[in-house]
Amino acid sequence: MPQTSLSPPRRSGWSLVCAVLAVVRPALAGARTEAAASPAATGSTAAVPASPSAPVSTDAVERALRSGLDGAPGTTAAVVTEAGADRVLAGEAQTRPVAPASNQKLLTALSLAEHVGPYERLATRVVVGEAPGELTLVAGGDTLLAPGEGDPEQVNGRAGLGTLAQRTARALRERSPDAASGPVSVAVDTSLFTGPDTNPAWDPEDLESGEITRVAPIALYSHRVPTGDGGDPGGRGDRPGDPAGAAVAEFAHRLGEELGGTEVTVRATSRAPEDATELARVESAPVHEQSAYMLAHSDNSLAETLARVAASRSGREAGVDGVRELLPATLREHGIDTTGLRVLDASGMAAADRVTATTLAETVNSLISEPRCGPYGRGLPVAGGAGTLSERFDDPPEDPARGIARAKTGTLLDVVALTGYVQRADGRVLVYSIVLNGVSGHADEAKDRVDRTVAELARSA
Repeated sequence: MPQTSLSPPRRSGWSLVCAVLAVVRPALAGARTEAAASPAATGSTAAVPASPSAPVSTDAVERALRSGLDGAPGTTAAVVTEAGADRVLAGEAQTRPVAPASNQKLLTALSLAEHVGPYERLATRVVVGEAPGELTLVAGGDTLLAPGEGDPEQVNGRAGLGTLAQRTARALRERSPDAASGPVSVAVDTSLFTGPDTNPAWDPEDLESGEITRVAPIALYSHRVPTGDGGDPGGRGDRPGDPAGAAVAEFAHRLGEELGGTEVTVRATSRAPEDATELARVESAPVHEQSAYMLAHSDNSLAETLARVAASRSGREAGVDGVRELLPATLREHGIDTTGLRVLDASGMAAADRVTATTLAETVNSLISEPRCGPYGRGLPVAGGAGTLSERFDDPPEDPARGIARAKTGTLLDVVALTGYVQRADGRVLVYSIVLNGVSGHADEAKDRVDRTVAELARSA
């Protein structure tokens, strides 16, 4: 296949590619003895080429792609490039628009990298109202709040409403020793986000089943109901009917306890005064860590939340329309091909989303090779590691990529997708996107074919 140019050349980021790769194999240290013993497994500089000047031969890459996908169910769109470069090494229908499923979240991650500082933390604040005892809980986009104390070791639950209640009670007493003697009420300010809290492109059955839910700028455990003891319910926890309402009710309960049993009532949702005095705040994990969590767990609600935060930072409406404008605009800002692109949401839950394998691969290439993306480029999960890749690459033919490849999965009833990058034995790094549509009833077979294809790419040197 002739070498094909992708988009207009982006500025070189080879040094960043090497830095990203240094954490690829060690991420699953001990998972494979033979991998741990190799220079590449330890992140040794010997595993990374000194210069990307010598071109990768396309023949072996083409054979690997065709061998891995031979007999795959459904229709295929796939492309393989080299990290930091702008040429196609192998491909199949790579410019055909396809349903990406959760590979759509890669576009969201790039939009975050473009518009939100990686180390920015999202603050949840309490401010005083216009009347004595009136407080407002101001939502700042953190939807990973714990109901009790925050846990500095966790991304989901880094900040806690219990911690915020403690700080608020202390601040109230400092302002007045009799703070708990009069009535206390709290409202929640959700004005950070605008427009409808659900997307009209989502299937009502997905909303009913909890695959996606109402999007609010404040929520517990990524829009899920905590366990009975206040713990993280995981990805299958129940969805609250009103995420922001559940959060403010929990805060009011905690604040009442901190004020010695004072009843704290909840007022209707209202916007805090512009010049309101802040009493207390808690802050989320850095946004790049939230992005990595979103990718690893394929968290639909978190993708939609973070995309709205990015839209707000870009000056757009922090709602459905703003997100639909943001993702294509970010791609264009990075010189990424948007042929055939149709963006309806940030999570990939909209069945009518369309994107090409070329666009997906270029998005990953930007994330790992452009210096301005910084730590966002290190957020893709490891094959066979945690999250949605924990049970993938588990068969012997797939083993060459286990602990070496990083990727974002995508799975719907009719879609299996995988986009990421893999380091070969010669240290060269291949970026790939493989999307299979029309796989209903054959999803497991499709996943195996995709995983084996990545393994073939890993050993294509």
